[in-house]
Amino acid sequence: MVASIAILSGFFSVALALNKAAIPLPVTEIFQFPRGSYIEALQFRPNGKLLGNLLAPEASIYQFDVVEKSARKVVSIPSVNGLYGLTEGLPDQYYAAGGNFSLRASTRQAGSFGIFHVNLTSFDHTGLATVEEVSHFANATPNGLWTLNAKAGIILAADATNGVVYRVNVNTGVNEITVSDPLMKPPANASTYPSPNGIAVRDGYLYFTNTGAGTFGRVPITAAGVQTGPAQLVAVTAGGNPGGDDWTFDAAGNVFLGENPNNWVSVLPKGSKTPVIIAGGPNSTAVLGPNTVRFGVSKLDKSRGALYIGTSGGLPQYRSGNFTNGGGVYRIDTAVLDL
Repeated sequence: MVASIAILSGFFSVALALNKAAIPLPVTEIFQFPRGSYIEALQFRPNGKLLGNLLAPEASIYQFDVVEKSARKVVSIPSVNGLYGLTEGLPDQYYAAGGNFSLRASTRQAGSFGIFHVNLTSFDHTGLATVEEVSHFANATPNGLWTLNAKAGIILAADATNGVVYRVNVNTGVNEITVSDPLMKPPANASTYPSPNGIAVRDGYLYFTNTGAGTFGRVPITAAGVQTGPAQLVAVTAGGNPGGDDWTFDAAGNVFLGENPNNWVSVLPKGSKTPVIIAGGPNSTAVLGPNTVRFGVSKLDKSRGALYIGTSGGLPQYRSGNFTNGGGVYRIDTAVLDL
C-alpha cells in the first residue's frame, strides 16, 4: 500500500488553479455531418489537417481543414462497417481499428475486427490513400490505439469488450494481451460501453478510461508495453457510470476528456482527483456525444489552447433509430482556463 501511494504522488503532487469564471467555454463548429454520422477518433496530420474516423454510417476516414472549415473523404474500408481508434505510426502513416457491429443493438460480430494501415504519404499529391489490414483479432474489439514504438511497428490496442490491452506488431500481424487488470473490466450493469476505451502512455504508465465504469486509471508498464503492477484509480469521470471516452493530455499533464455518452467535455487538472466540466453540460446541446479530443498543432491553435472535439451527435439516437443530430468537429479554446 505504501508503494502504491508513492507511485500515485507523481500525478497528484501539484494542484493547479482553474479559472472557473471562463466556464463554460464557447464552442465553435468546424464541420457537421448529416444525421446518423458518428465521428469516433481524431488525429492531426503533419501538414496540420485533421483526420477523423467514422463509426457510422460507414467505415471511412475524413480530412478536415480546421481553418477553412471543410471536409474531404480520404478513404473507405468496405470490409468493415465502422472504425474506432486512430493512431499515427511513421510520419503520415496511420493505423485504424475497425470491425462489424450494430450501434442500435449494441452488438458486435466476433472475429470481424482488425487493425488497418492507412498510408497517406502520397495523398496530397495524388489524392490516393492505400489501405491494408495488418492484424486480425479472433475475439477482441480494438478501440483506443496508441503508438508505442513507430520505428519497430508496435502499437497498443484497448479491447473494449474484454477489458484488456493488446500489444500489436503491425509488421508481423502478431497481437497478444499485454495488460489485464480488474480496473479495466466492464461492470455488469454497463457491459455495452467500452471498457477500456481511450489510452495513452506517459512517464511509464498506460492511462485509460473505462467508459462502462466511469473511471480514469493508469497501470505501470515497461518500455515494451508489458504490465509491471496493478492498475490504480486516478479519478471518477464527471459523468460517473457510464462516462469518459477518448481523451488527451496537454503539455503540462492536464487531462482533457470527451465524456460520451454524456454531452460534455471535462478537464482533470494535474494534481486533482475531480474532473471539471468545461464545455457543454447536462442541459446543454453545445457538444452532443463528444467521443474524442485532440489539441491543434498550428501556431495559432497552440497559443489559444485549441482543443478539437469529435462528436456522434448524441449516442441515444443510435440506440433508438430516431436521428436528430449529425456528428461533427468542434473547437474550444482552453488557454483561458489558466492551467
